[in-house]
Amino acid sequence: MRLKATVLAPLMFASLILTGAGCGAQTPASNPISTNPTVEKPSATTSDACGNPYYPFKPGLAITYHTSSTAGGSGNSDYTIRTVDVVGTEATIRAEFADGATADMTADCSSGSVSLKGSSGLGAAVEGVTFKTTVATSSGTYMPADVKAGTVWNNSETIKMDMSGGPSASLGTITLTTTEESRAIGEESIAIPAGTFKAMKVEIKRTSTSVAKFGKIPPSTEKTTEWWAKGIGMIKSVTVSPDGTTTVEATSVKGQ
Repeated sequence: MRLKATVLAPLMFASLILTGAGCGAQTPASNPISTNPTVEKPSATTSDACGNPYYPFKPGLAITYHTSSTAGGSGNSDYTIRTVDVVGTEATIRAEFADGATADMTADCSSGSVSLKGSSGLGAAVEGVTFKTTVATSSGTYMPADVKAGTVWNNSETIKMDMSGGPSASLGTITLTTTEESRAIGEESIAIPAGTFKAMKVEIKRTSTSVAKFGKIPPSTEKTTEWWAKGIGMIKSVTVSPDGTTTVEATSVKGQ
């Protein structure tokens, strides 16, 4: 069990960069926002690069999340998704974890829909393990250009990870392939630590398969419900898997 946990923890960290703040329209947020001080009001003027309201290209946009799980665990699970640079219809998005690890990804929204274009490198230590990831392949979209109730979309990505140190020194390269089937349910009001927002509810079926030197890790399927706020991005998710229920909520939204 310890070996499995050591393998899956960095894989989970690598996948976090594919959610949260991303790319799309640079339009002002149209959500009712509470007076919670952790939410900054949008600027008076912004440009529109792609026209995707739920996945905005906004340099400096940073969303900090807190994770809780019925499966237990220890340590600080907070992380931040930050848009660090925007050039045309491409954005560099950075995931910053509580232990100091960071990962960068290049995303593109030239068609109005969000797609993963570049790779992410992640170097950090988890339980004595140092790991580095690369996005090998990616297809589909993470957020279509025009989302409304009933919209359906799919995406898939393969992440390769090299780990060293601790019990993983002889594992070699681990390959994680994830496929998602998403459906928009409709907009609703949702209260989270960062405030109260009107958000699009999205239901996702996610299947993951991992292959390592010692063999395959059994495939896993989980169901996730996410809420996406216009002009911000993903603000809450609830994932139900055989290991328990994991809830991620935005505690701070800055740079709208």
